[in-house]
Amino acid sequence: MNKEKVICPCKNITRGDIVKSMKKGETSYKSIKKATGAGSKCGKCEKEIRKLIKKIKADAD
Repeated sequence: MNKEKVICPCKNITRGDIVKSMKKGETSYKSIKKATGAGSKCGKCEKEIRKLIKKIKADAD
């Protein structure tokens, strides 16, 4: 996974930012949105963020 890929262009949030947020305990879209701002402007990236969260959780198991 390319951690430098921007997942939320409106807020310039990368995949790595999402991973860091999850390592700090954020485990839902809503909590990640609040912590990072990802998906909080136009919302077009919500589907991709949710998919990334699901993948990270699956990889952790």
